[in-house]
Amino acid sequence: MSRISRSLLLIICTIYISGCKKNDPPAPDKVPDPIVREVKGIEIISGNNQLAYKGARLDTIILKVKLNASADGSPLAYYIKSSGNYDSFQILSQARSGGDMIIKAFWQSTSNSENPAIKLYLSSECSYSEMQFRTCKKMDSVVISAKSRQPWKSIYSASTGGYNVLQDIQFIDTYKGIVVGEGSGVIRTADGGKTWLRGEPVRNDDNAYIISFTGRDTALVNIVNNYAFFTYDGGKTFFQSKNWAPPTIGHRSSTSYYLQNRNTIYSVGLQGNIAKTMDGGQTWDKSGSFNILNRLNDLTHIGNDTLFTCGSVGFIARTINAGKTWKQQPVQVNNDLNKIYFINNSIGFIGGQNGALLRTTNGGEHWEKISSGADFPIIAIRFFEKGHGYLVSSGGEISESRDNGISWTKIMKSNYGAYDIQRAIIKDENTIFGLQQSSILTYDLSKP
Repeated sequence: MSRISRSLLLIICTIYISGCKKNDPPAPDKVPDPIVREVKGIEIISGNNQLAYKGARLDTIILKVKLNASADGSPLAYYIKSSGNYDSFQILSQARSGGDMIIKAFWQSTSNSENPAIKLYLSSECSYSEMQFRTCKKMDSVVISAKSRQPWKSIYSASTGGYNVLQDIQFIDTYKGIVVGEGSGVIRTADGGKTWLRGEPVRNDDNAYIISFTGRDTALVNIVNNYAFFTYDGGKTFFQSKNWAPPTIGHRSSTSYYLQNRNTIYSVGLQGNIAKTMDGGQTWDKSGSFNILNRLNDLTHIGNDTLFTCGSVGFIARTINAGKTWKQQPVQVNNDLNKIYFINNSIGFIGGQNGALLRTTNGGEHWEKISSGADFPIIAIRFFEKGHGYLVSSGGEISESRDNGISWTKIMKSNYGAYDIQRAIIKDENTIFGLQQSSILTYDLSKP
């Protein structure tokens, strides 16, 4: 082929190729990679640092999860690491709100720790196992904490295989206390109730039901068939009164005693019986008794001449002349009433069945019913300075007041280490003791 022919062919091909390029469609623009949703932060809106009961579910926990993309509203995957081996954590709902995810969850802690905690991991991409073994690269976490309420604690058991029921507890002073019961001997503490030691019984049959002190040294102990032993040395030794005559005939027919001194003693009991002795129990004046079937359960005093008693079916009576005459107080309750406590000569309380609580501000002239927060029978009430007080129920409930008993808040639920307390004593603002069958229980109010 001649040189001219080759040049002409090259020109034709070049024109052809150029024309083909002009007719091809334009190349498409490059599509950006999709945004991968990631967790960029977790905020606890509510539910952190709750007061918790072991084994009970906490209130709803609400979290706000920040994300880097808002278009995807599918649920996030989660994994928890907890301080309790059998903790239960359940996410109830996940709802998108703007660019965030609002999560509501329940937590039920089983940890024995006073400060249980869980660590919650959240991810939009990883699986449960990837989060569990920390191989997930795109997850975030938050720690949720609680404060665990401590239950009632048993610090002494009198049971030795026989029949042992603890019946009454009294503290002589800050350190010395004493417990009596059936088959239990006399149990004493000298360190404020930290340790208790069993001693010899009041008498050989080893049964005692009530111990009532006047001052630090003198006390009456009620035994079988309503007879009495006395101590004049703070419970170190006991002796039986030779001239004692039971104020009411029958085993355990007296339910409460008040010792004004060694000779002047009051007693209340079954069938509305009220009795007073001024010679140490040799003779009794029963003129103040009521002809009723009601059982009188408690007896207290404000001064030497004014006393109150309470009992079954909403019964309250008062004397203002040292027991010469008693007058029933009208109240609109049918609950059995168990415990009387006066802050001073004006403000007083009577607690009873089903958490019933009555309050007076005029020395018992009138009583009004108020809410105690308790559901079981109230068995102990005590106040301290600045209107601060507690009450205890037989189910182990504890309620607290900070306004002289106008309002009460339950701070301990029932059946949480205690279920059937027969007697309780609020020793001080930090410690409560209770008797349950053969055990001495305690509750530490200084802890959450």
